[in-house]
Amino acid sequence: MVFFFAIPNLYMLFISFMQVGGYGGVVYHVTLSNYGLLFHWIEFKVIADSLLFALLVTLFCLGVGYPFAYIIATAPPRKKIVLLFLVIVPFWTSSLIRTFAMMFLIGTEGFINSVLLSLHLIHQPLDMLYTLGATYVGQFYSMLPYMILPLYASLQGIMDHPEYMEAARDLGAGARKTFWRVVAPLSIPGIATGSLLVFIPTLGTFFIPLLMGGGGVVLVGNFIENQFLAADNWPFGAAASALVIAITLLLIGFGSRYMNNAFLEEGK
Repeated sequence: MVFFFAIPNLYMLFISFMQVGGYGGVVYHVTLSNYGLLFHWIEFKVIADSLLFALLVTLFCLGVGYPFAYIIATAPPRKKIVLLFLVIVPFWTSSLIRTFAMMFLIGTEGFINSVLLSLHLIHQPLDMLYTLGATYVGQFYSMLPYMILPLYASLQGIMDHPEYMEAARDLGAGARKTFWRVVAPLSIPGIATGSLLVFIPTLGTFFIPLLMGGGGVVLVGNFIENQFLAADNWPFGAAASALVIAITLLLIGFGSRYMNNAFLEEGK
């Protein structure tokens, strides 16, 4: 663990305080300018856009994933197995292959445009690929199972204790009020876990914006990749990576503390 995690990250943090050479590479002179550059307008906008992108993808996944997870948790055993199988199937292939499949569906000559043209619903192909919307769709499709599974686990734990809902009904609460006053609050740990599992990978993603955005969508993952591979500015790329890691650690710490408090409140 130390060799594969701590040492590479410590080295990255170390070179983030170094200078870039005239022809690339690393010059071992300490400087804070790399971190200062992150707050210039263009770089700051990339980071802000990435945070907004990750937040919206997380909200989309939550909005779709919660009802689906609730349906699975309340389904009969045999139907539940089928629904869980449908959620797990995408994990059988890599996210890169799934992204290419999505590109095939929404491309100019893809399946969706072909069907719409054959039905004469449109007269020319829709420009869906290589747009910001396509990037949202691709990221949403890739991350949705990571939201559904923690939500299902949390909701299933609630359904295994029907006395919670029975107590609410005995006190005169209807189905809607029981959900909002009992089920939803008890599922907050699942919401927090799923949100972290979606938000953090989305914040650092680079190949989905690159492939489905066509280079026109630049997020912090693409920005870091360009600094290391194209601009050959390792110190600046390392500084951007360190900032993303710092944001990730803050989110994990906040989420862990929130979930611990939720479990403590539930146990009282």
